[in-house]
Amino acid sequence: MFVTPIIKSGPEINAFAFKTVNFTSTMINSVLEIMDSTPDMIDFGFQMVNCELEMIISGVHMFIVKPSITISVLVAVFFRTEIIIDAIVAVFSMAIQVQVIA
Repeated sequence: MFVTPIIKSGPEINAFAFKTVNFTSTMINSVLEIMDSTPDMIDFGFQMVNCELEMIISGVHMFIVKPSITISVLVAVFFRTEIIIDAIVAVFSMAIQVQVIA
């Protein structure tokens, strides 16, 4: 568009200027539309950062909570094992008492 032969007359200069302004106004409108959508893009970027931070916090929370859950499970297993051992000892002591009495 801008590669033109040498312009010789006033009407050609005016026509060229009109085309240039028309083309430039389209570009300016595009830039204005981009600038208009920029706050939405920035807001979306902050939402993405917020989401990533929430995921990191959740991961850290799981890292902190998981050992306490593991400890609770181990304590429960230990107590259950202790109860089972107490039951076995009680059964054997009953068996021994029955043999001694008989």
